[in-house]
Amino acid sequence: MTYQTKNVSNPKTKEMTNNQTCLTNFYPINLEFDEYTILQIPNQEGLLQELRDEHNSTHSFFKNGDFIYASNKEGEDMMFGGKVETLSVIGDERVTSSLIKHLFFRTFKDTFQGIIPIQFYPFRIISRNKVDDLVYDVLPEDLKDKIAYKKQIELQLRIVEINDKPTFGFVINVERRWIFNINCQTLKDEGFDLVGRDILHSIKLPGMDGILAPDESFIGIVKEVYEDAALIDTNEGNQRISLNELFIKKTPRNIEEYLKHKIGETKCDKVLKVVSSKRENIFNAKSVQKEIQQFANLISTDRKTNQPIQYINKDGFVFTISSTATIPHNRFQLENNQTFILDPSGVQTCKRYPDIGLNQFAPYDSNFFSPKSPKILAIFHKENRGFHTNFLNALINGMPQSKWFKKGFKDKYNLHEINLLPREINSYDIDSYEKVISGLEEKPDLAIIELPSRFRRMPIESSPYYLLKARLLGMEVPVQFVSTYNAKNYKDYILNPIALQIYAKMGGIPWVLPSSPSIDREFVVGIGHSTIRKNSFKGNEQDRVVGITTFFSGDGQYLLSNKAKDVPYEEYFDELLNNMKSSFDELSRTQAWKDGDTVRLIFHIFKPIKNVEFDVVSQLIREYPQYNIQFAFVTISKKHPFILFNPNERGKKTSYNNPKPKGEFVPKRGTNLILNDSSCLIQLLGIDELKTTKHGMSSPLLIRIRKPEGNFDYADIEPLLFTDLHYIVQQIVAFTYLSWRTFLPGEIPATMQYSNLISGLLGRLRRIDGWKPDSVNRNLKYKKWFL
Repeated sequence: MTYQTKNVSNPKTKEMTNNQTCLTNFYPINLEFDEYTILQIPNQEGLLQELRDEHNSTHSFFKNGDFIYASNKEGEDMMFGGKVETLSVIGDERVTSSLIKHLFFRTFKDTFQGIIPIQFYPFRIISRNKVDDLVYDVLPEDLKDKIAYKKQIELQLRIVEINDKPTFGFVINVERRWIFNINCQTLKDEGFDLVGRDILHSIKLPGMDGILAPDESFIGIVKEVYEDAALIDTNEGNQRISLNELFIKKTPRNIEEYLKHKIGETKCDKVLKVVSSKRENIFNAKSVQKEIQQFANLISTDRKTNQPIQYINKDGFVFTISSTATIPHNRFQLENNQTFILDPSGVQTCKRYPDIGLNQFAPYDSNFFSPKSPKILAIFHKENRGFHTNFLNALINGMPQSKWFKKGFKDKYNLHEINLLPREINSYDIDSYEKVISGLEEKPDLAIIELPSRFRRMPIESSPYYLLKARLLGMEVPVQFVSTYNAKNYKDYILNPIALQIYAKMGGIPWVLPSSPSIDREFVVGIGHSTIRKNSFKGNEQDRVVGITTFFSGDGQYLLSNKAKDVPYEEYFDELLNNMKSSFDELSRTQAWKDGDTVRLIFHIFKPIKNVEFDVVSQLIREYPQYNIQFAFVTISKKHPFILFNPNERGKKTSYNNPKPKGEFVPKRGTNLILNDSSCLIQLLGIDELKTTKHGMSSPLLIRIRKPEGNFDYADIEPLLFTDLHYIVQQIVAFTYLSWRTFLPGEIPATMQYSNLISGLLGRLRRIDGWKPDSVNRNLKYKKWFL
């Protein structure tokens, strides 16, 4: 086989610096060639499985497009009716990725015999070291290794640009998980009650015995138990399955209940306390980085020869893995000293802390906010009248000795007066609240309701918290719940964010951000969705999809939200397009867009469904030819494998009583790493945002400017694409200051947070009888009712 090495240069420039290095969990793969040869076989129906059945012990086979590709690890040279082709490492990255994954798996299996991976990709193994089992020493002998709380190691393949060259690498992560290797036959014989429990079906994969762990699928709930089998309620109907093939789902609740049954409540509590007590020492950035590095050393360097491990096949494809995750720190220079604007003229501004500006000036929309004399319904238990009236007085009129809440809600937000409608109840049952609400003579602008905290933990269908939410939102009245504890023990740091939330829920705009002066109009649109499923069992199909959109102006003003109708998946495109078009027609009308205006649209997408959202956005753009439109399609995610570390960060002391510093190895807020021209990682929960040593660590956001994947013709809209990654990252950072749940910056931008809050709350309210989902698409869509 022959390999060709090329000089790869890339003249592109970035607004960034790269004079430092960055510690990550990305370990580059060393490939000393740019092209390679591989056996390519025309695909036929059933051929892939046939080849695997006959030659899996020596060859790897994988499909891409119309071809099957073969990698010969240790077998005879055979052509299988194909021919040798030359491919590019990066140009044919999908084939290269599959080849690297298969070659890694086979070499790992041969090198570390006895370790059986639990998953091929992402590659996952469970540590065999006793020291990595947190509960080993506190379990009785007959449960050791049957029940464990062990370290799981995961490895994923990614491409990152290093010195302007796309580079493959493995991203390594570690976490802890419960191990429960006692099948349901044993549990039944021990007298453990299985009825009603979530159940996993364990099936050995054909030909994978000793190579890959059995596949475990969450199939349903136990209905009945027989001598050697159980009747399981699944998405395919009731199924009778052998108890030897069934395991309870490894949830903390199931583990706890079994341990109480087996060893008693006292000993069970001791086991669980050990897990809880060790979390702080394990789930922190410094410890996680150390464990990641230990595994990287294991797979990169032969411990006997101290030479790099070669991952090689008989065809001559070979790679090694770097033992270091320190890579050039290509990063953007971001503005961290955020400016907040508190009047439409842009004269009244403050830096860093918007609360300073609110205390000094007034809200941004003070001159046009309505109602200036809001009617606020306050419902509280009659036994708490004294506490609650004191609470309401402090909320409305302030606390004179406070630095941050001296003015109170009325004066801080420049309101004329508060028309309070206090109402007492004799009991916390829903009927008492309903009697008050149904007896109202006029609709309030907002309701403040006292409720014990325990009610939020009740089943949704019977919880007064959600029943009252549904009732009042159905009347288009936003709700602010206050726990009984907070009402009795209020402080300025409790009242201040409550006042902020109340103002936002009534439609107020506390502050905005500086916007780009280079275009006529800019809008940031969050697009999310919620899937409605019957359950989470295997074989479940997503029944319906709900599209959720939030609209902001470029300076952060919340304009409106829209919930699309619940529709089957195949109708999601048309429904989302109609929903988006309706919103754009409303915005263009109310804001008097003119033909020829330059309009920049930044779409923030969360959990995209294949190309559906991009298709919708593309079609939407085509329907507004009268405007000069620029648009960016940006995905924002916290669900990715990357981690950023700062080994120079030694942490900060939190108190004199705790000598352990918080935040060791945690980067500062705003630390970012450019992965390529369209992707960037940014840390938004930094060391200064960590509260205590128990806070652990946080992963960065992954921001990507996306283009559609697969065969998609977008030539007509490609010139309209806005691809300034630096601008988009900076704007996302700014939008983390628009939570309006708190004055502090968040870990995600408001577009993402609002979509999450709306979809989560709508999903729970859907379970309330009589809930009217269309009510949030009327007057409430202009207000932050979901905060």
